[in-house]
Amino acid sequence: MNLAVTGANGFVGRHVVAHAAEAGWTVSGIVRSAAAARVVSTAGGRPVEIPEPNVETLARALEGADVVVHLAQIGAERGGQTYEAVNVGLTRRLLEACRHAGVPRALFFSGLGVAHYGMKSRCTNPYFLSKLTAENRLMCSDRETVIFRPSFVVGPGDAFVPAVLAAIAGGEVERPGDGAYRMQPIAVADAAALVLAAASRPSGGFPSVFDLVGPEPVSYAQLLEHLARVARIAGHDATLRVREIPIAEADRRAASGGYQGMLPDELDCLLCDEVADASPLVSLLDRPLTPLDAALGAAVRAV
Repeated sequence: MNLAVTGANGFVGRHVVAHAAEAGWTVSGIVRSAAAARVVSTAGGRPVEIPEPNVETLARALEGADVVVHLAQIGAERGGQTYEAVNVGLTRRLLEACRHAGVPRALFFSGLGVAHYGMKSRCTNPYFLSKLTAENRLMCSDRETVIFRPSFVVGPGDAFVPAVLAAIAGGEVERPGDGAYRMQPIAVADAAALVLAAASRPSGGFPSVFDLVGPEPVSYAQLLEHLARVARIAGHDATLRVREIPIAEADRRAASGGYQGMLPDELDCLLCDEVADASPLVSLLDRPLTPLDAALGAAVRAV
């Protein structure tokens, strides 16, 4: 199959490119810079550099593709980038380009929590609204669409594991609140394999929306404990010491410029307490999902 991937130089994107290339697929990685293009080449894909992705340039990049995997997005508005321009506008342009290029199927990464927009305060913010809007555009289009709503994705090259290990090495991990808010991390290798499974399944497959979650729901406090234990097994000096701060203080810092690098919408994603049923993913993949400690171990070994 011929696969096109937007945001192909990102964490999930380069794993999708590598998995598809290893499976013998032809993979085009759509990126915006020469540095990003080199990442795609290293992963085994063919880079297509488009500094300004409009409908015409995207349509040329998509020529011959059977499926496009749309990963290019922002999780916070920084540096003049807006949700409307990137998460919504780029999705709209990509759909129009798919029509011009004759690409029949689009896979989109949204966010776990979109389904609770307007129902839970941490899921009701501009980021989740932009993802909900993009989903709506895809579902109302004439392209066959598969939507993945990911929880935390972990594995070699992620940002979360090195940051926590660095905090542990520095003496303590600062945690907002009691850490009881839950998440369901999934291995990036599973995420990439699920993309390929959805891309290659027969037309008209159901379901068309998947919560992209791992096999084990855990609280954030438990996740930190899992990671410290896995790091110790891997030979790291990883004694976990946690300093709790009020959630209101984390919110204040996020609104004032960033809490541990997170702006308010990103902090909401940490605190939103979203878990889901993983069984549809097991059915799609036709195998069990990678256990949490194995996924964290792969990330630790890559640090």
